Amino acid sequence: MTLSFPDTFSKSFLINLFFSLFVSFFTLPYGYSFSQSKITDDRPSGKMIARIGSKEITVENFLYRSEFTIRPARFKDKNTTLNNLISEKILAIEAEQRKTDLLQNPLFLGNLKGIKEQLMREKLYELEAADKVVLDSNEVFQKYKRSAREYEVEFYVLGNDSVSFDIAESLKKNAGSADSIFKSLEKKVGKKPLKEVKYLDPDDENITEALYSTSLDTGAVLGPIKLLNGDHILMRVNNWKDEILFSGEDQRTRWNKVAEKIHLAKSLKLWSEYLSEVMKGKRIDYNEEVFFKLADHAYQYYLNKNTPPDSLELILNEIPKLDEAVNLKSNFFSIDGNTWTVEDFKEELVSHPLVYRAHFSDQKSFNQQFFIAISDMVRDHYLNKEAYQLSLDTLQDINKTVSLWRDSYLAIDQQKVILNSALQKGIIHNEDNTGKLNYWESYLINLQKRYSDSIKMDYKEFDKIKLTNIDFIAYKPGAPFPSIVPGFPILISSDDLDYIKKKNKIN
Repeated sequence: MTLSFPDTFSKSFLINLFFSLFVSFFTLPYGYSFSQSKITDDRPSGKMIARIGSKEITVENFLYRSEFTIRPARFKDKNTTLNNLISEKILAIEAEQRKTDLLQNPLFLGNLKGIKEQLMREKLYELEAADKVVLDSNEVFQKYKRSAREYEVEFYVLGNDSVSFDIAESLKKNAGSADSIFKSLEKKVGKKPLKEVKYLDPDDENITEALYSTSLDTGAVLGPIKLLNGDHILMRVNNWKDEILFSGEDQRTRWNKVAEKIHLAKSLKLWSEYLSEVMKGKRIDYNEEVFFKLADHAYQYYLNKNTPPDSLELILNEIPKLDEAVNLKSNFFSIDGNTWTVEDFKEELVSHPLVYRAHFSDQKSFNQQFFIAISDMVRDHYLNKEAYQLSLDTLQDINKTVSLWRDSYLAIDQQKVILNSALQKGIIHNEDNTGKLNYWESYLINLQKRYSDSIKMDYKEFDKIKLTNIDFIAYKPGAPFPSIVPGFPILISSDDLDYIKKKNKIN
């Protein structure tokens, strides 16, 4: 049975240009490039400051783990930071030698696979879009001049295509009808909605293009303009002013930001075209009964737990209890000649948690977001195939980042095993937090001494590092795995690095 979606849904979803709407998680690496360049411009990212056995801590790793995560005040010292990062590697080695069950855990392996594939998709975006953009200096200059202008616009969002078409036709036949159209819209809304718009604002690119392709004067009417989310917007310039930059530094900063914005817009356009080509001719045909059963199950879980149903891969274990007609072997949907069962869907979710584009207030709105999130997941499934064909899974930088996450997970697991063992033996007690902390730090200090011979340092490179000690979290909004790096390992408050032998230097 093909799913027949009510209202905003369509019977079978043609995955084509729709997928170009979801580009947000690719924008962040370029959105935070100022911070990134500040870190990496003056030294090679692969320069090592410490090696623990076969594991490495590079300058880039050190800065990302300390600057892009939150650390308590007593962990902000540079030596303390390094002490914790080295301890994390030691614990990861211990977990590997113990052959922890985590190494065979499907959720652990699936998460690492998902992190890797997300990095591969980001690299694919670079290769197929960002790296192909060549900026025209004259275009940058023209946009730079216009970027000084700040507009106050009267705007109305038109969700209905037919309304938008009628307004466009009316304006085309009679430009003088603008006043009556805006008055009618203002009456319907109940007020005149005004918005301040600057060139560097993170607005829909179609809005930016309409306002800044030329210099506009008061009263200029724009639209209806189709936005990336499918809505239309009608705007009129209510007022404007120009911001004058006097200092050379401010002018250079503005120029660079304008160039980055243009580069991003062109990259996303190329990416949209690439996505359309990858997904051309593909559509998802759903099994109606299964879709609504799963959607209801996920929504009820959300209501009961009061948390987003991001852990759907876990609660899908309960599917066999729902209905005899809907189980893990049930056909969920088909695409491109392939049928996905509920079990296939569940396995995919382990490496690609669903990402909901918008909030939902009821079952109907959740169903829509559930539908879109699955479509995004399927799109990424096909992008992964493209990335694997290009052997992006073999890239050293990607695998090093995955190893960083792997070691973080292993260290957490090893710490739990050690503390649980001490609890079972009665060495420490749950209610005695001070006793647990003293035991743990003593255990870790002894472990550090055991590994002292296998730890090598580049003290000169370490001395060059300057930390800002400003709390900051970097993440990729809209990504299945939004964190840039694992959380900082809060393992030991000591800044004592004397266990590292001075003679053990990295050549």
